[in-house]
Amino acid sequence: MRNSIAIVALGCLVAVGSVSAQEASPQTGPPKSTLILTPETQSALIRLGGQMMLAGKAYEYDRELADEIGPRLTGSANYVRATEWATAEFTRLGLANVHKESWTIPATWEPETLATARMILPHEQRLHLESEGWSPSTPEGGVRGDVLYVSDLQSATLTASAGRIKGAIVLVDDTSFKSVESKGLGLLFDGLDQIGAEGAKAILLGVGATNDAPNMVGVTNFVGSIANVPVGNLGMEDTLLLKRLLERSGVASGGPDGKPANHEPVEVEFRFRNRIRENVAVNNVVAEIPGTDGSGDYVLIGGHLDSWHPGTGAQDNGTGAASVVAVAEAIQASGLKPKRTMRFVLFGGEEEGTIGSIRYAEQHAGEMSKCVGVFVTDTGAEPPKGWYDFGRADERDALNAIRPLLDSLGAGGVTTNGEYTFETDESAFLVKGVPAFVLWTPVDKYMLLHHKPSDTFDKVNQRDLNLGAATVGVTAYAFANAANTLKHYSAKEVEDQLKAVDAYTQYQDLVAHKVL
Repeated sequence: MRNSIAIVALGCLVAVGSVSAQEASPQTGPPKSTLILTPETQSALIRLGGQMMLAGKAYEYDRELADEIGPRLTGSANYVRATEWATAEFTRLGLANVHKESWTIPATWEPETLATARMILPHEQRLHLESEGWSPSTPEGGVRGDVLYVSDLQSATLTASAGRIKGAIVLVDDTSFKSVESKGLGLLFDGLDQIGAEGAKAILLGVGATNDAPNMVGVTNFVGSIANVPVGNLGMEDTLLLKRLLERSGVASGGPDGKPANHEPVEVEFRFRNRIRENVAVNNVVAEIPGTDGSGDYVLIGGHLDSWHPGTGAQDNGTGAASVVAVAEAIQASGLKPKRTMRFVLFGGEEEGTIGSIRYAEQHAGEMSKCVGVFVTDTGAEPPKGWYDFGRADERDALNAIRPLLDSLGAGGVTTNGEYTFETDESAFLVKGVPAFVLWTPVDKYMLLHHKPSDTFDKVNQRDLNLGAATVGVTAYAFANAANTLKHYSAKEVEDQLKAVDAYTQYQDLVAHKVL
């Protein structure tokens, strides 16, 4: 799951209870269902759920991805290895139409050296810093300059501060991000771009969880482009130190003439080198279990294969990618034959702005009407609670057809929470009107790990991961085998849906920035 401004700003999600408050109201009497399942399908779902819980392979798949392949930055050698692994596994399982689908990212990015950083004034001290994802390298001798804290990333404010920004190393943090978060993610990147355009030497992102746990954001403008100045990811305690020193010196507030009062500079320097390649082909991996009805209709089970590099991406999103392969394995092992085709897709470029899924939706626009449902998992391996439905009442009603089975997995809930509508790969399909779901799990532990060095396999619980994978498998198979399908929303209905879950402003922002 890529970082939202709220995630960056808070370092973790709001307590799970606030999400639970939006869960569908308890049913009174027999639940209404708009999905029609035969007794044979119900029996098949029980068989599939048992297969995934008792002999599911998600845990082993995640171990292979995290421990044997390692971190999977989009387009990196490890990412390529992961696509080869997935292709080989789908082929071994006997799936059909196993192949890769290519799209181009403007740039790939990998750190070549460890970053070094120190404060020089008012005293010398080591700083805890890493290169931010998709930052250019610093000049050969590094960057050195006075620090300027900017609390507001709105364009007019930055323009008014242009004289102070020029030649400075600009520090921004969660307060800075909050100044634009209500208007959309694109304005955050606009603000960072403007800081560079105004002549800053570099930017420090003060978003690390602690000094020892950088929280990677990725300054990619949602498309995988390189930032216009070097950007370092600074630890939380170091960020707070710099802000205190700036406040005491008067630099943070400034004098009446726009110049710092009692100027006692806070000076830092840092350096790092990154490997950057331009216009690189990146592959999504696709495989299918063909449907028996020949209609061409399909369900899509997806997750992203890429990860950030400080850890090994075991939770984000090794658990999701492993679940996708595990669902395919369990259906094959159970001998089930779905009515509609089940298509399994592992996307690249999610962390840089859900680029792989957006490109996939563009490449498959002509067959989007055949997609009867998209099921994405990208929230780690805590015990599942159910599904995000992003405000579609017909989706909530449809899930009632398998509510008893999902309840047995602890996953019978539905939430209308729309905070993360554009945080993972379902969004490229949702905006086209396709019924789209994301696995709903608690994320309190997940948010302490994801994008950080601690995102490693030892944190994954096998039972919890199997529960999540089984929830995905049972739900997707039910939609693949139902006697009916849900409607595709019109553009107007999608707009109304996004407004109902408070995601429409984000949508407008992404459209304005030509992301969607």
